[in-house]
Amino acid sequence: MCSNYSPEHVTYTWDCLQRLKSGSRAVFTQPPLPFKCPGAPQKIVYLTADRLRQQGILKDCSLNYYVHAPVIFGVPFFARELVKIAARYGIKVHYQHNLVAVDGSMKTATFEKVSEQNKGERITVPFDMLHVSPPQSPPDEIKSSPLVNAAGWVEVNQNSMQHVRYPNVFSLGDVNSTPNSKTAAAVRKQAPVVVDNILHMMGKRAVEGGYDGYASCPLTTAFGKDILAEFIYGGKVTPTLPLNPAKEHWVGWWIKVTGLPLMYWNYMLKGYVWFPKHNTAFKGDVA
Repeated sequence: MCSNYSPEHVTYTWDCLQRLKSGSRAVFTQPPLPFKCPGAPQKIVYLTADRLRQQGILKDCSLNYYVHAPVIFGVPFFARELVKIAARYGIKVHYQHNLVAVDGSMKTATFEKVSEQNKGERITVPFDMLHVSPPQSPPDEIKSSPLVNAAGWVEVNQNSMQHVRYPNVFSLGDVNSTPNSKTAAAVRKQAPVVVDNILHMMGKRAVEGGYDGYASCPLTTAFGKDILAEFIYGGKVTPTLPLNPAKEHWVGWWIKVTGLPLMYWNYMLKGYVWFPKHNTAFKGDVA
């Protein structure tokens, strides 16, 4: 049993993957929303399948992906392509299943069906490798604060990032209530809006809406291949590059393994944001 969501044990996923052999049964899970980056739970499914393909044993192995949602991905444009990729690998996708128990000694995982027709029904499946994407939520400090809605998220306007009840409060990132994917790409687009609106308030000007729900999920579909899924509110596809956004490209892989880490570690985490309106770069701690 392994999980890429655990910093302490992420490398154990690779150990488990390397031990798979002909006849192995690999099981993967996707939890109920909310969770960070809807593409993350399925990337390991495709990478595992591609590894087994390279070894020539994919057809002799069983790969099953249990998804809580009724679809493989929330944006239909990309979901249509991802279903084809799963079928290409022979991955069996089981929709509306939620992991509720694991028996490590027996190597079995128990799932509860969540569809209206079979709600509450449980099945138990055996595994040789189980990759778990754990349930996620805002931190307790956030959920217990007066800033949140009934679901525990900081309640903000989805365009201005300003709190709907406390106008001197803004929120961005994984803890707010915006109905978009919780990704670093989303924060990159939210940060300039927040800083710009704080400057507006300081200058006695009206707060503006500027965030359109942009998120980006680099969907790794094989070693060396990637679908760069970019979209805004409403599932509207907004590709940055002049490439077919529904197809796998090596360029997307290069961006994911080279470009994005450079941007993330060297710029985003250090607080640098870019203001297209003002043609100016600001550092977060100054703002």
